[in-house]
Order: sequence, then structure tokens, then C-alpha cells
Amino acid sequence: MLAPKKHDTAIARAQLYLNYGLLALASILERAGYRPRVVHGRFSEPEECVRRIFAEDSVAPTAPLLLSLPSSFAIPWARRATAEVRRLTPSTRVIVGGRWVVADDEAWIRAQLPGADEFVQGVADARIVDVVRGSSGSAAMPLARHARNASGATRLNYELLEDYREFQPSVEVSRGCGMGCVFCAEATEPLAALMDADTLAEEFVQLVKHYASRDIHPYLEASLFRPSSEWSARLGRALQRRNVALAWRAETRVDTISTEQISALAEAGLRVLDLGLESASPEQLVRMRKTTKPDVYLRRASDLLHTCHASGIWTKVNVLLHPGETPATIAETEAWLEAHRNAIKGLSVGPTILFRYGQASLGLLREFATHGASATDPEALDRDGYASLHLSPAVSHEAAKSEALRLSRSFMSARDYFDLKSFSYFPRSFSWETFRALVGATPDAAHSFRVR
Repeated sequence: MLAPKKHDTAIARAQLYLNYGLLALASILERAGYRPRVVHGRFSEPEECVRRIFAEDSVAPTAPLLLSLPSSFAIPWARRATAEVRRLTPSTRVIVGGRWVVADDEAWIRAQLPGADEFVQGVADARIVDVVRGSSGSAAMPLARHARNASGATRLNYELLEDYREFQPSVEVSRGCGMGCVFCAEATEPLAALMDADTLAEEFVQLVKHYASRDIHPYLEASLFRPSSEWSARLGRALQRRNVALAWRAETRVDTISTEQISALAEAGLRVLDLGLESASPEQLVRMRKTTKPDVYLRRASDLLHTCHASGIWTKVNVLLHPGETPATIAETEAWLEAHRNAIKGLSVGPTILFRYGQASLGLLREFATHGASATDPEALDRDGYASLHLSPAVSHEAAKSEALRLSRSFMSARDYFDLKSFSYFPRSFSWETFRALVGATPDAAHSFRVR
């Protein structure tokens, strides 16, 4: 992207977010006989990034360039990058993917990126070789078809990734969710089966070989990590048989994993759990379609937080300020969080952003309007691919951003932030001393954590 999404600071720019989907496609192509390279644009100048790629002897102008768009925030960077490709090597075939951005509206994304040649809808695991060969169209394929194949089939070859030793690894263990949350693009996508525990243990063995180190922290990538008690126990046994012990991280809902499973998961190496609480206001939870029984939901969230804390698992709680929010609903959430402060390692808070995803986004905007929300810029959805929102007449977009920052800072120290980010997102060589120096060189107000 051209700049970090929330706060443009040196600390935000230092973070590495592995595009594991793109690396999976590259790994498939390599096994098919190609010699792909994976480069993350990060926050570089796009023209400089493109020039550097094509300046290398190993890159031919006739080779296709696959451009992955993780979100609509990447479009301005991609627009400049594709324009530079057209200027430098007009014959290069630029193929654009990104399931949530390309979506089902090729005319819109083509207008955004006139320098691109082709656009691939949906997920492409099963057809990427045909796409590169030029023998397949861009028609979308159902997620479930790929999810079953991808749950254990695509082993990532990290050596294809530029500076891979600086990235923490990822293992995609399932796809889909289907829990129906109103703000989620995977609300209706069925949850695929979780990767087999023995297969995951073998993935850990291969990661240790790739990195020649056990000082790595895999992220088990899943929109909804929902292991069974049997799976949790099997993973621990499988890792023990292979004599491999890695500290790992996952993300899930607060009402998905039972407290009984936590002990087994901790023994298997779970050290950080990102929890999608979203809100502690019963009214907002129902609006989000997180649950129809807020009391049960919040009770399970409370039990899970306390159990994780007792088991030595750090929890990073995600909170979403959603359409319909008022000072009273925010206060409800804050009071609940305050009651669980000792069990919370970190807090990630932000207002809802409405992303463009075909006609579905317009329907969602109409629903948000019934809660008093409105787009800050009526043209933004079509122009940029996303829109910021005034959440209600009582909570403007600017007020929501201010509240998000206040909440995050009140619950998270600089050390908490560093611990969580260095576990998964800071470069592996990034030190506490480097972090402190960057903090000291940045105005305190820019940070989402307490500096003092």
C-alpha cells in the first residue's frame, strides 16, 4: 500500500504481513515447472519496486506478472505499479487477482487498473497453472471446491519469497466461516474441514527445516479456527511424536472454542489467540448478527478469556465500532473490557469500514442507514472501493476513530504491543531496542498503545 491503513508511523511501516495466498500460488507454479518469485510491495514506491524487479537478470519481460490485491487499500499502489510496467515492458502480461477486490464486477476493477491485462475472480489454487499458460478464463470457482483441496495440499515454499527469513510463517488450516456476521465477507461461505492434525504437525516439521530454526511462530490461518477436542489432543500427540515444539498463533470467535480445549491447545503450542469479541453491547451484538443470545455470548467470552490467562495464552481482543454505536453502547463495551483487563494482553479497535463487493455493498449500506449510519463520502464506495462511515448521529467517523484510539491506548502498553507484533508481524530481526528508538522518534498521539 502507499501508506498504513490506520496510523502512518515508522512502526506501522516496519510490519510484515505475509500474503500466504500468493505464496501458495507461487508454490503450485514451481511444482509445475515454473520459476516464480514472490515480492511484497509493502510501502515502497510502486515505480521503484517494479523497476527493481525488472532490473534483475532472472526476470524476462515476457514472463507474466501476477499482482495480488489483498484489499481495496492496495488499489492506488497497484494502479501506479501497473502503469510503470506498461511503460517499462509493454509486452508483460499483468494478471490481477484478489478475491475480495476483483469480486464479481470486472468492469469496475478494470476501470481502476487500466494497465492490467486480465482479472481472475475468486480463488485460483486449482487453475493457476492454466491461467499462467493462458488456457483458462477468469470465471470464478466456488470457494468450497478449493477449500477442501487446500486444507493440506499446498505446502508453501518460503524460498520463493524475497527475504523470507524475516517473515513469520503461516499455515492455512481452513477456509470459509458461514457464521453470518453482517460485516464479514465470508458470512455465508461454508466452513471447510480443518487441516488434519498429523498433516499440520508435518507442516511444522517442514517449517523448521525451511528456516533452520525453531524460533519461529506460525500463524494458523483460518477465518474461523474451530478445532474439536479430539483434534486438539491429536495435534499435541502428533507434535510430540515428531519432537517438534513451536509457539503458534490463531484467530477465532469468543464463543467457538470451549474452555476445556484450552489446556490441550496450550500444550500443543498455542501462545497467542486473537479473539473477535467485536462488542460487549448486547444491542450492538445483535445488530452485527454476532449472536441472538448476547448474555450467553458474553458469558462464554468471559470464561474463555479467564481460561486463556490461566493457561499462559496471550489474548488480543478485537473490537469493532459498528453502525448504530452511541456513547452508551461504547461505554458498555468499555466497562466489560475493564472487568477483564487482567486477562487481556492487547486490544485492536477500529470503526467499521464498508468495502465494495458488487451489489451486496449497496444493500449493506441501506441496512446501516436504518441504524443511523451514513457514508462520510457518498462517492467513495465506487471511487475507492471502500467507504468510511459516520456510525450514528451521535458518533461521527472522527469521533469513532478518536474513541478507538482512546480504548486501545487505555488497555495496551508499549511492551504489550511489541510482544504481540513481534510474535507475528515485526521482522524476525526487529529488536526491542529498535522499537523503542522508533517510538521515541514518533509523536505519542500517533501510537495505539501507552508510551508512558
